[in-house]
Amino acid sequence: MTGQSAEAPSESMRPPREAARQSRRVPGPRGRAAGGPPRAGAGQAVGRAARTRRNKPGAAPLSGIVLLALALPVAGAFVDELLGSALGWAFAIAAVLAAVLVAMNCTRDGAWLVLSAPPLVVAAITVVTEQLANPSASHGKLATSAVHWAVDAFPAMAAAEVTVIAVLAGRVVRSRRNRRSSGA
Repeated sequence: MTGQSAEAPSESMRPPREAARQSRRVPGPRGRAAGGPPRAGAGQAVGRAARTRRNKPGAAPLSGIVLLALALPVAGAFVDELLGSALGWAFAIAAVLAAVLVAMNCTRDGAWLVLSAPPLVVAAITVVTEQLANPSASHGKLATSAVHWAVDAFPAMAAAEVTVIAVLAGRVVRSRRNRRSSGA
């Protein structure tokens, strides 16, 4: 072999062993690194959404937020029915508050579901409320009743949907500003 040494490379030519060990993943028990104390976050779900949800101090559980977001429009519909009117301002305001609550607490992946939910939730609550409150006031056919329910529910649907879009857009703008300011 011309121009090559038969000897092993000197220690100065080899990369440090610590750097090689740190870059290599070694299988071992979860939660412990090389026999040391448990790692922070061992056993937690991996992913941006899981990390952000679990790292927020005092973050409400997601199921509680969803239940509250469903209870708010139901309470608004109940108030409107107690006042003796069709679904109106109380229902629309409660739907907007529920939309803000869910849009502020959803994950990035869940934003698409939150974006499409307000019309469906408002429509379902409207139908159930109208059937329970005025069973004898049916307009004859189901199609005719559905048109009346849609007209009654549209202001709340539109307000909740616009609110969700605004909150999610604000979150996107804020995350881009944070990314720029952190130098990433």
